[in-house]
Amino acid sequence: MRVLIAGSEGSLMQQVIPGLLADGHQVRGADNLGRYGAVNRRRDYEFCEGDLCDPGFVATVCPGIDAVIQSAAQLYGIRGFHSKSADILSKDMQLHINLLQTASALPVERFVYISSSMVYERSEEHPSREDMVRDMPAPLTDYGLSKLVGERLCQAFGRDYGLPYTIWRPFNIITPYEAAESEPGISHVFSDFIAKLLVQRQNPMDILGDGEQVRCFTWIEEVASAIAKFSFDPITLGQAINLGNPEPVTMKELARRIFRKGQERGIIDPGATLSFNFQSIYDDDVRRRIPDIGLAAQLLGWRPSVTLDEALDRCIDHVTQ
Repeated sequence: MRVLIAGSEGSLMQQVIPGLLADGHQVRGADNLGRYGAVNRRRDYEFCEGDLCDPGFVATVCPGIDAVIQSAAQLYGIRGFHSKSADILSKDMQLHINLLQTASALPVERFVYISSSMVYERSEEHPSREDMVRDMPAPLTDYGLSKLVGERLCQAFGRDYGLPYTIWRPFNIITPYEAAESEPGISHVFSDFIAKLLVQRQNPMDILGDGEQVRCFTWIEEVASAIAKFSFDPITLGQAINLGNPEPVTMKELARRIFRKGQERGIIDPGATLSFNFQSIYDDDVRRRIPDIGLAAQLLGWRPSVTLDEALDRCIDHVTQ
């Protein structure tokens, strides 16, 4: 199958692409290189640099394509998706619509959308199941709303134009390949904390809110392998599926684990005690996100095996070695 990867240069798709190639698919990547700029890397796939918000560029990358994996989006930590909400709502939706319209006209055999656990932003039941989204209030953040609307657009194009789709909802992917930004809260929390504790040596460490927010972190390769293996499988057609590690941790505990691992590696004084400098947080800060992965287990036989501690070890070793 000839697969277009929208947002091909992001860390998740860089893990998905090798799996697709190993299964015999041909890959064409499209990305504007807007987040990190040009990266000198080996590419065993065709790459097209350009803006997917431009219908003309979309028209040039889609001919000959059998399937689309739509991962293009502006991905940030909590401050990032608040400070860039206008771009997220406008540009992310614009490129998504461009791809949906073009894919429907081709047509393609499958349109795969990489959504987010942020669609569960206002869930009052934990862990959160896929079927709960329909009845819960819409997300308050513009990022969460963009992902929910992105899903609804896939479903609408499926109903109205017969577009075959699959939706994945990853929960807090953890990866050693995301560098922390200089401004706190722009990058995702695990890379932000590693930079603060092990590079900047903050103590007390700046933390947003009370630190009691609960998240679940999933090793990137386990999410990527499911996307590569099952995106075009008949069993995922028309499905929205959680991919996550149901191992909850508060943000204070996440920081303490990273701190202890720094002590074990001789980066932090073994006699030191971590304290926190609590900072104001947004009113729409999500208190808990925990996945129910029963559907992925039932349909795909998929369960994560990499624990949070193992994932943190891998990330910390990547940063400090």
